[in-house]
Amino acid sequence: MSPWQAAVNELNAAAVGIFGKEVLYLPETGGQVSVRAVLEEARQPDDTTPGVWAVLFVRVADLPAPPVAGDELEIDGARYKVDDIAADSEGGVILRARRRQ
Repeated sequence: MSPWQAAVNELNAAAVGIFGKEVLYLPETGGQVSVRAVLEEARQPDDTTPGVWAVLFVRVADLPAPPVAGDELEIDGARYKVDDIAADSEGGVILRARRRQ
């Protein structure tokens, strides 16, 4: 791991530790795990896709497997389905998930 990657990894861990909250991650492959994620709730990405969305930043190392569309999250008792994944090269990932009705 390069010094840059190590520094960003430490920064990501600190941000998740300080600003994160516990969410339940339910991968499509089965099982579940509690992870800390920085969360932005009730966000609507654009006018063409109505619904309630959650946008989460998590560390890939905290997940049981790399995330895929269709994985689910439980946040404060509400279920969300991962719709979009944006990973960076330093081990962080942004998950955009739509609340299930």
